[in-house]
Amino acid sequence: MSAPTSAWDQYWRDGRLASCGGEGGATYQPLIADGWRRFFGCISDTARILDVCSGNGAVARLAAEVASGRRIRVTIDAVDAADLHPAGTSPGDEMIRYSPRTPAEHLPFPDASFDAIVGQYAIEYTELERTLAELKRVSRPAARIRFVTHAAGSIVVQGAREQLADVERLIQTGVFETAEALVRAAASGSLAGDTGEARDKFLRALQLLRDAEATAGDLRMYRNVGGVIVHAIQHQPQLGPAPVLDKIAETASAIKAHHGRLDAMCRAALDAPRARARRLGQTPVGQTVHPGPLDSIRRRVVRLGHRQRNGRMNAASAASAAAE
Repeated sequence: MSAPTSAWDQYWRDGRLASCGGEGGATYQPLIADGWRRFFGCISDTARILDVCSGNGAVARLAAEVASGRRIRVTIDAVDAADLHPAGTSPGDEMIRYSPRTPAEHLPFPDASFDAIVGQYAIEYTELERTLAELKRVSRPAARIRFVTHAAGSIVVQGAREQLADVERLIQTGVFETAEALVRAAASGSLAGDTGEARDKFLRALQLLRDAEATAGDLRMYRNVGGVIVHAIQHQPQLGPAPVLDKIAETASAIKAHHGRLDAMCRAALDAPRARARRLGQTPVGQTVHPGPLDSIRRRVVRLGHRQRNGRMNAASAASAAAE
């Protein structure tokens, strides 16, 4: 994914595997993971696999797990523009080589290096034309390709838009700025009137936060933010201002990073006109594997999450979840 990467640096630093379709340290949900297992079940012994925009290796670990189960050896290069923090162990981990700070648009591999190139919620975050040129360069003539991308009409992206609106309303309450101002006013020994004014502004922001809960989809986020900040301020007499300010800044940073990831997802998701504009076609609903050469990736791209015309969700939609 393209710079800036700070929001994703923080996300992967928390040890998560899946960026979407999994919770915390979990890998992708079964219906998504099964598609990957079928794909990797056709990979040959000694193959080289490139996982683009890999994050902490959810797809790479599935590839290694399948290879271990088949008792074959493959080499998996997992690259991402963000900083990575893969944690824990799983079967075949020794087959994976992680390369953080490695954008898909600038791959450090020789021509014709890979037998398979994969990515889950990956290439749509990059400068697509440059990425496809690089992937074509490093792929072997018979390379197998599988990408899963965000679709603009998917329930994943619809949920992200709703979460994004919640986050924006939270930020607009001014709760972070007024909390910081109150802590600084109390610490500086300002006149009682100045401290009282800062307290009143913070309480108004806190009330806006509580009012926004009435229409929020993510009540836990609102309540956690308010609870953490109030708890920190209440302990200022015992702790002093520095740790309280640090906690406010940490909470604000986490919320703004969450906003950045949601905004990036919504911007990256492909609708039909954008796909055509980028010379990418749409596969039939539910089709998730494209084993052909990379040249045809401009004509076909895997897109999960669309609703079928009869109103039922396809398997990928049913398995998908919001960003966090």
